[in-house]
This record gives sequence, C-alpha cells and structure tokens, in this order.
Amino acid sequence: MTTNLRKLVYVPVLHAREDSGQAASVLHGNEKSGIKDKEFNADQSAVGEMWAGITAKIEELNLPWNKTRIYQDGLPVSGKELEIVTRLTDHGSWNHLLILNLLKKGAKLEGTEDMDFLMREYDFLNVLLMKNASTGQTAAVAEYQAKSRELLKMRDEFILNRVKTTLQEGEVGIVFMGVMHRLDKMLEKDFLISYVIYRLPFRSVGAIYNA
Repeated sequence: MTTNLRKLVYVPVLHAREDSGQAASVLHGNEKSGIKDKEFNADQSAVGEMWAGITAKIEELNLPWNKTRIYQDGLPVSGKELEIVTRLTDHGSWNHLLILNLLKKGAKLEGTEDMDFLMREYDFLNVLLMKNASTGQTAAVAEYQAKSRELLKMRDEFILNRVKTTLQEGEVGIVFMGVMHRLDKMLEKDFLISYVIYRLPFRSVGAIYNA
C-alpha cells in the first residue's frame, strides 16, 4: 500500500436541530446570540463532553497538521470559511472552536458544502419552526424530514466531490459530519477511512437531540 494513499479521519457528530443552517444564517447576518445562561444546562454539558472527548481522540492521532485539510458539514464554499468558523466559535460552537485550534496547528480549512443546498435546508427548517401544535406541527415535521432526506443525498454528493477534488496525495482529511449523513459509505471506494468516535451515554445523546 502506497504511503501517498489519501487518508481520511471521519468524525461523526451529533447536531441539535437548531444547529442546522448556522453558517447560512451567519452569511446573512441572522445568527443567534451566544449560549444564554438559562440554556447552559445538562444539554450543553453533554455537548461539551462530546467535543472534549473528540478533541482528545484527535490529539492522540498526531497528524501532520501542515498536510491536513478540514471538512465541516454546514460550511459552504464561500470564500468566507474562516470568518464563518470564527463567528460560530464566538457564538458558543464547540465544533468550530476545535477547528480553529486545528488551524492554529497548521491545518487547512476547506469550504465543504453547496450554499444553495444549505439555504434550502435553512428555509425548510424555518418553515418547521414557525409551525406550532395548532397549525399542524406533526405534518410539518413529516414534510421537513422527507424534504431534508432528499436534500441530504444531494449535499453528500457535493461534499464527496469536494473532498475528491481538493484532498491531495500525501495529505490527510478530517471530516466532521453529522450522523445523519451517509458520506462515509460514499468515500470508502476512494479513501482509507479511520473513525474518531466518542460514545456518549444514551441520556446525553437524547439531551443533545432534544436541546
């Protein structure tokens, strides 16, 4: 096996529903303020625990950071990737804080997703959030899930192409991807994949999803 074989470190992560469309909202100046004191509870502790565990496992890999590229779900190809990551870090994102720290070590950041696809996801979610029990939230959730699944396939196809065309021989890619994505199965044909998985207790997993 050649040492120039392109390698990927695949990091499946849990996203709360409210995480969807964060980068799109930043580019449009609609991002939410940082974590409020009343929201910093067991749910946020679970998120922090997950990212502390992921960070420790990535540090143990001792990757060649100057030959490492980072791919992040929800991060559009925009020319403003670093600005987005920085602003989301300022707004309390553990995920993007880790990315900033890896960039300081010499890693490179790649825009990962198609902006139009992310805006569609953002719009779908906004419609869902505007619904309430009296206006058919159950139906709205079902519609959102159906549209989101189809859109997810298109997003994964785009990300696959981004990784294949930007990661060079001899480099390592780190892919941070929500667990609903099936990108890793699509990458298996062309890359040697290793996984970084930090397993949270079931109660903590539920806390993140229901945050």
